[in-house]
Amino acid sequence: MFKFLKTAIVASVLCTVATPAFADMSPNLLIVSQPSDNPLYRRMVVVKYLAGTRVSANYKAYNRREFINTPSTTSGDIIAACARGKRTSLGELKAFKKSEARLKRSGKTPETRTFCIKGISNWTDQNKDKYLDPIFDGMPYLAK
Repeated sequence: MFKFLKTAIVASVLCTVATPAFADMSPNLLIVSQPSDNPLYRRMVVVKYLAGTRVSANYKAYNRREFINTPSTTSGDIIAACARGKRTSLGELKAFKKSEARLKRSGKTPETRTFCIKGISNWTDQNKDKYLDPIFDGMPYLAK
């Protein structure tokens, strides 16, 4: 009886300690950076919230503050590849930031790039900005 009670207490403590680490995970996001469909902006970002291989919400952004709810037009293959594949590394995101800055300085059209953000712990407190800032860097903060 005592051994069972001791095991239950240890399990309870472990679950309590582990809960915050699991509670602050990133959502599963498929993010596409591409040339803008609005002549006032050079580039736009489309953010898709994934629930398995289904898009639960889809937003288009021309700047860092305003996100417009739009229907998803991304192929199921791209969505499935993100849902089932590996996430984009922080190194890949930083390389994109540098590449995009070079294209912008030289006056070239942005490339279409797809990123998969998922399973990142400590999302709200630390990693959200680390992972999203390289994608949104260079975009205006407010609407023109």
